[in-house]
Amino acid sequence: MPEDKITGQAPAREDNDISPEAEQGDPCPADISPQKIRRSHIVINVTIQVLCAILLFVMINQLSIRHYKRWDLSAAKKYSISEDTAAYLERLDNEVTLTMAFHSDSKIRNQLKTLLDEYDRLGGSQVKFEEFDPARDKAKALDISNRYDVDIDQNTVFVEAGGRIRKIIQADMLDDNGRIFTGEAAITSAMLAATELRPKKVYLIAGKGKFRENKDERTALEELQALSKRQFFELNELTLGNITHIPHDADALLLINPETDLSPSEVTVLTDYWEDIRQSTGLVLLLNPATEMPNFYPFLEKHGVRVDNDYRLLFSQTTGIGGTQKIYSVQSKFLNGSPITAGNAGALTTFSGQTCPISIVKDKEALAAKSIVPRALLEADPEFWGDRNHTESVPTLDPLDKKSPIYTAVSVEKGGSEDAVVKFKSSRLVVIGNSTLLDPIPTRSNAKFVMNAINWTLDREERIDIMPSRVTNFRVNMPEEKYGNLIFLVILVLPAAAFCFAIFVWSSRRN
Repeated sequence: MPEDKITGQAPAREDNDISPEAEQGDPCPADISPQKIRRSHIVINVTIQVLCAILLFVMINQLSIRHYKRWDLSAAKKYSISEDTAAYLERLDNEVTLTMAFHSDSKIRNQLKTLLDEYDRLGGSQVKFEEFDPARDKAKALDISNRYDVDIDQNTVFVEAGGRIRKIIQADMLDDNGRIFTGEAAITSAMLAATELRPKKVYLIAGKGKFRENKDERTALEELQALSKRQFFELNELTLGNITHIPHDADALLLINPETDLSPSEVTVLTDYWEDIRQSTGLVLLLNPATEMPNFYPFLEKHGVRVDNDYRLLFSQTTGIGGTQKIYSVQSKFLNGSPITAGNAGALTTFSGQTCPISIVKDKEALAAKSIVPRALLEADPEFWGDRNHTESVPTLDPLDKKSPIYTAVSVEKGGSEDAVVKFKSSRLVVIGNSTLLDPIPTRSNAKFVMNAINWTLDREERIDIMPSRVTNFRVNMPEEKYGNLIFLVILVLPAAAFCFAIFVWSSRRN
């Protein structure tokens, strides 16, 4: 500071000239000396960070190994398996080898591989999975072909258990013209067939009616045969009039669309089969409402089921064109309480043609004393009623007609156990008041319901209600010029923008 020319002393500083830094006694920036960078501290800090990152990585991997959890976030749950299949794999006693020989261009290859990986994971040491492309790995294809004594001429999954081999081709895992993926159903059924001591046998009671045909001459019998191959059970025909007892290897019987009543001797044969305590027995009935069966219906009523085939389920609808019309195609709702319908509880299905109402005998205590438990499976929509005078041109609801609730299908189990873990030999029966469920080109829900009923009578709860998933191909259609703009944006513009941003950040940090 310059001195005063008169006094030779420096001028006094005014109070407002004193800086806050000086008042606080902070050192002047000029008095601060630069500190030496301690590189050893930086090395130690970085080393600790790296060790912590490695430790965290190891801990995360250890947790993922011991507590593995998988989430399927797809809308259709296409990469998940049902709880029934998971429970079946957890208690699997036999060693099963799953070999997937699929070409890389198959549209279901990735989905199927993910599914089989889940079988391998949930099956533990009991399930072994391997996959290869037969077009690329010729040596592996030759080895598998020689091992199973079969040519690999198409995409195939081999299921091997105890020397028994089941072959599933790609067409067996697709339905609805290739839009529905049924891989889980086919694989689980094949595993059941390969691990069972003997194949399940279902006998179709013949000579009582005929199967309807469509214009392509495909019958309901052919639909049933196709379903039996997919479900892996043997389907044979049986004429009751020629035998005195049901074959001992019969696991279940089918009676579809009977047009004549059973004779007293045939009813006796069925009764003996049903009451045989040495084996589990099953019976699935798709009844024709127009057929009077005074010999057979008392057998059903004895076990808690009353078929009222004098009535028809219908409702009347007034239209502006045709006036009043009778609607026979009944809508039914799947009820809860049975493994047959548990997976579809609350869903609706439609029975075409005519349907007769089915009721459950009210004296359930007397039935329970005989270990007979009837359950309703499907309930008709409340707008339908059981009309006794259904032939009249304009049906009306009379006091004697049957009102809601009305059942269209029921099940009966005799000698079973309510505990799913405890297994007893039991007799199982499913009665459906309509015979058109397997008519040519059946609806998927009706065909699935019949298969669930058959599998339940076969004591195959593991196979019931395995839901298929859709094969969805996502495709974006755009003009060629827009496609070129997209390529330009993805390959040039976005990488260039990222590079320029990186240069800007680097330059800012340098300055």
